Amino acid sequence: MDHAPRPHLLIVEDDFEVRAMLAEMLASEGYEIDMASNGAEAITLFEGGARPCAVLVDLLMPGIVGQELLEYLRADDQLAAIPVAIVSASPQLAPEGYTVFSKPLELGQLREFLRNDGSGICDRHPLSHHDKRSEG
Repeated sequence: MDHAPRPHLLIVEDDFEVRAMLAEMLASEGYEIDMASNGAEAITLFEGGARPCAVLVDLLMPGIVGQELLEYLRADDQLAAIPVAIVSASPQLAPEGYTVFSKPLELGQLREFLRNDGSGICDRHPLSHHDKRSEG
């Protein structure tokens, strides 16, 4: 029996219902889900060692907004390698160079992004998830 770890995704979304819906959909696709309600929570996860194989980011959130989180990720060589997709009700605000999904999101579009035409983003970016809570 194969007990390979499931690939981790990070969802950064301030709307609880959207965050929960995305998490449920993606968990049913076989992904392990980490969630943050804003950029500050996401940064805390990254500082704690989280290394998801992909990140879904809303742009408009309280506190540290999506754009600031994108800048944080780009400033770190290891984090900059993580594929990021923007999921926003205001896709026109997205900076260039990112995959952008408009809300409401269709699961098929997200599947295509994660599978990246069959090559599998999470297969190509098998970054581990390190949870400092498990350390003594």
